[in-house]
Amino acid sequence: MLANKSITKTEFQPLKGSHTVGEARNRMRDEQVNALPVVDPTTKKLVGQIRSEQLSEVEDDQKVSELQVDQLIKLFEGQHVFEGARLMLQYELNLLPLVNEESTFLGVITKQKILESISHMLNLEQTGSVLTIEIEPIDFSLSEVVQVIETEGAKILGITVERPDRNHQAFEVSVKLNLKDISRVTAALKRYGYSVLAESENTVFENDLEYRADELLKYIDM
Repeated sequence: MLANKSITKTEFQPLKGSHTVGEARNRMRDEQVNALPVVDPTTKKLVGQIRSEQLSEVEDDQKVSELQVDQLIKLFEGQHVFEGARLMLQYELNLLPLVNEESTFLGVITKQKILESISHMLNLEQTGSVLTIEIEPIDFSLSEVVQVIETEGAKILGITVERPDRNHQAFEVSVKLNLKDISRVTAALKRYGYSVLAESENTVFENDLEYRADELLKYIDM
């Protein structure tokens, strides 16, 4: 899903140089954000952002134009919401300005909207069944897994891949299916040599995908 489909608060008013530090501080508190974008009122272009920690030792009547704006962190309207999630994690933000190719300010996208978009893409609201499959790196191929599943008449509603780490040397692929009875799919995967770690019928994909969304939320909140 592209960012321009997840834009929120198009009526959002960014900071201008004429705003005071007191106004910026009050907005951050009221809107529960840790940074606000700063826009040139004439060109409407994004020029930077002000973070809450920059205001801790600044007088309320000081102008935003007198402050050193932070580095320009933005999301282009043609980028994917996954890139928005990555930027929020990397720079510990809970709000991102959205711009076009000319850096003209279009609005903002919040962490809540990012999570809602991911939930929608992964069909978290749909009931179904979930399989978790372990695949060794040398054998990793999603195309074959998909082919085996679809050959048994199942449709994939969502899929996540957890890459190997120091504690676990295999990929873990969790797949949400539209079927209640997934015994045939499980049997077919095992015939092809795949290790099925978990299978649950009549479940929402929340055991895996919502857990990961919660973990993402925790990281964004850090």
